[in-house]
Amino acid sequence: MKHRHWSRLALVALAATACGAAAAPAAAAPGPAAAATAYLQARAAAITAAEPGAVLATCTTPAGTLAATERAVARGTALRAAQLGHQIDSVGSEITVLDAVPGATRDTATVSAHVITTIVWHAAGMERSTEASGVDHTVSLQRVGGTWQVVGDSYLDDLVPSYLEAAGASPAKMRGAVRRLEHAASRPIAVSGNERTSVARTSGIRRYNDILTYNRDAAAGYADRYALSYNPGYVRFGADCANFASQGGRAGGMPVTSGDYSNGWWYNGKGTSSTSDDSYSLSWINVTKQMSYWNGSRTDWVTSINSLGKGDFVYYDWSGDGYWDHVAVVAGSNSAGQKVVDAHTTDYYRTYWKMGYSSTRYKFARVRAQWVV
Repeated sequence: MKHRHWSRLALVALAATACGAAAAPAAAAPGPAAAATAYLQARAAAITAAEPGAVLATCTTPAGTLAATERAVARGTALRAAQLGHQIDSVGSEITVLDAVPGATRDTATVSAHVITTIVWHAAGMERSTEASGVDHTVSLQRVGGTWQVVGDSYLDDLVPSYLEAAGASPAKMRGAVRRLEHAASRPIAVSGNERTSVARTSGIRRYNDILTYNRDAAAGYADRYALSYNPGYVRFGADCANFASQGGRAGGMPVTSGDYSNGWWYNGKGTSSTSDDSYSLSWINVTKQMSYWNGSRTDWVTSINSLGKGDFVYYDWSGDGYWDHVAVVAGSNSAGQKVVDAHTTDYYRTYWKMGYSSTRYKFARVRAQWVV
C-alpha cells in the first residue's frame, strides 16, 4: 500500500485521526499499519511545524525517548535548511508500507515502511529547488487504551547527526547516531541473496588503443534517475553507496578493469536479467577499496568541493576517525549555486553535499577527463 501526502495541514489532521484521537463509535479503530503511516506523515509535517513536538505527540508518548529524538530531528532539519539559506516551501512524504507483523502479544506490532520525503525550497531571489530522501523505517507499536502508539522507530539516515547538531543535541546523542552509520557502512551485504563471488571478468584482446572520454552529464543523469530507486540490473546492498557510485562512474564511461574479487574494478551481470549469479570486484562495492583503486588512475584528489562538477565524487569519514564510510555522486548545483549530491544507503536526491556534522572529514575526487585503454 502506498500513501502520498503533500499538505502539512492534511498530514497533521490525518496523524491526529489515526494516532491520537479516539475512533468514532461507529468506526473500527485504525490498525497498526495506519498508525505507523500517520506517525511517518507526522515526522514530515513536524519539519515545518512551529511546535514539532505537538505534531509528533499525536502518535508518540511526549515524554519518551523517541519523541525527544524525533523532535530534535525535525527541528534540526529546519534549522539546517535555514543555515544553508533555504526557505522551505513544502514538505511531502510518500509512504509505502512493506509489512505489518503482529508482536509477541496482541497489543504489540511491527510495521516496516519505505518513506520518500521531498522538500521544496527557495533561496532569496532564486527559483525553487527540490531535494529528497528515501529511508526504510521499522516502526514498533503498542496498543494503549484502544489506540496504537509508536514506541520505537529504527532507521538509518546519513543526515541525522547533522540534524541533531543543528538542534543542539548532546555530543553523546550525536556520537550514537554516527556509530550507527559507521556500523552500517562496514558491512556491504547483498540484499538480493547472491554471494560475492570471485569470478574473473574476461575481455577480448585489443589490437589498438581506445581513448575513452568521461561523460559527466551521463554519470550525473544516471545518479539522478536512480537516487531514490535501484537499477534492477545490479545487485542491491544494505550499504549500497559504493555500488551506486560505481554504477554512476560506469554510466559516464569510466573504464572497467578485469580481475578477480580482490583485483580490478568490474561488474559481471553474466548477460542475464537476474542478479542472483552476478559477480563483482571488492573495489566496486567497498568505499575504501574504491578510493584506493580509482585514485591516480580514474580520479585525482582535489582540495575543494568547488573543483568538482557533475559526475565527480565526495567521500565521507563520518566521525573523523580515519576510516572512510560513505561516498556520494555530485549531481550538479542547486538554484542557490551550492553543490548537491545523490547517494544510496540512505537514498538522497540532490541534497547539499556537506552531509556530515562538525567532526566529519571529506575528500573530493575529480574524475579524469579521458583514459587511453
